Amino acid sequence: MRRINQTLVLGAAVLLLCLCAQTINSLWINRETQTRRWMINNPVLAGDIRVLDVREEVSDGALVVSVLLKNGWHMPIGGKVKMLFYDEKGVQLDDPWGWHQVMLESNQEQWFKFVAPAPAERISRMKLMIRGINRYSAAQP
Repeated sequence: MRRINQTLVLGAAVLLLCLCAQTINSLWINRETQTRRWMINNPVLAGDIRVLDVREEVSDGALVVSVLLKNGWHMPIGGKVKMLFYDEKGVQLDDPWGWHQVMLESNQEQWFKFVAPAPAERISRMKLMIRGINRYSAAQP
């Protein structure tokens, strides 16, 4: 009976860890007020994949957003990142790009670029989404 209880507890813990690894953390960026607000559902994920910088650039009327991510863990990790754009009325614009795969070595920093699906003057808010990590092994020779 004791062994069954230990197995159930261990199984529940593994399930909880798997579910937490898929939780999405997001960073809301309001271009009108120049404010940023984190929505952290998974503190482990927020520490493992860190957002170091977000830069905006307008090129030929298009808004290009560059995001600098860093692996804050001592091992290689992977995940996904996505940027959603909202117009001046708060309506989410169609997302033609989807999720970008993230694979970072220990302490590696990497820039990711996103192009808004509408002219820069129409974009009022953005939402950077970071999805669950998978710790991966480096490729074997």
